[in-house]
Amino acid sequence: MDPARVFDDLMALPPELRREVAERALATVDDPVSPEVEEAQYREVLRRVRAIEAGHEKLVDGDIVEAELDALVENFRP
Repeated sequence: MDPARVFDDLMALPPELRREVAERALATVDDPVSPEVEEAQYREVLRRVRAIEAGHEKLVDGDIVEAELDALVENFRP
């Protein structure tokens, strides 16, 4: 099966069908998360929640963070 031919056939489909095919194809190649990684992620989430609840971390509104990041990115544009 020629990947270029498959791609050309896919591009001939309407956008909504291309999206469906792409989503279904991606769902078949997602790497499963190992139990060790899942456990580590869970422990990290718990650590962060506890730090927030204990007042050790400051939460910042997402709009503020986005504005600050936009300003930083703007400084790097030529």
